[in-house]
Amino acid sequence: MRNFVFILLLTAACLAFLITGHLYWERKIEATVQAARAKVETSAKQETETSQTEVILARAKQLPAAAQAAIKRAVEEHRPIRLVIAGSESTPENGGWPERLKQALDDAYGKGVFHITVHEYDGLTTADADRQRIAADWVKDKPDLVLLEPFLLNDNGVVTIDDTLAHIKSIIDELKSAAPNAVVILQPPNPIYNATYYPRQVEQLEAFAKENGYPYLNHWHAWPDDQSEELNRYVDPQTDLPTEEGAALWADALAKRFIAQ
Repeated sequence: MRNFVFILLLTAACLAFLITGHLYWERKIEATVQAARAKVETSAKQETETSQTEVILARAKQLPAAAQAAIKRAVEEHRPIRLVIAGSESTPENGGWPERLKQALDDAYGKGVFHITVHEYDGLTTADADRQRIAADWVKDKPDLVLLEPFLLNDNGVVTIDDTLAHIKSIIDELKSAAPNAVVILQPPNPIYNATYYPRQVEQLEAFAKENGYPYLNHWHAWPDDQSEELNRYVDPQTDLPTEEGAALWADALAKRFIAQ
């Protein structure tokens, strides 16, 4: 009887040892599998993020180098690229070329990659804009990029080009003092038919941008010649503002720089 009990206890101990060992190895194998799975998932996520970053940077390769660097920084920080668009009534908050450009960026990059805010300043000259400290509006948006259409059309015949350029620099300096990483990209307003001095002022704006190291996007090559009446189809001769066709043309010209094929 005593031997039977001993054998029974020994058998139970062996079974307990086997069961415990089995559970231990099951847990160890499960832990190993989970660790391997997590490693694969992390690696896949990193590859996906790297791939997405590469796609975005490839799309942006036709933009000025400073703009590309700002976009890269935003992507690496895993947040939307904050783009502020600012300008005169040629750059409307609703129904103009900014809306069309936003749609093009959403289509090319994916919805939400760019977060776009539009600031329209109806009737302002550069002197007004500088005096009103409009750059403070943009600082609130924490921009990576500011696409600025200065108020050259409103300045035409009112503010000298030298003063216009001085005011533009003052506005940009105000922005940079509060948002040093923001990249300002200058662009001209739309052309107008049969102008004399205005095209020269636009040329001086481009020279000013190059001299001061500001990225510049010149879209005038996409419009009909400013001495051709065909331009009146794209710019209303009564208001000097883009028509619907003009807004589409302007947005398309910018999209070709923002979106490399």
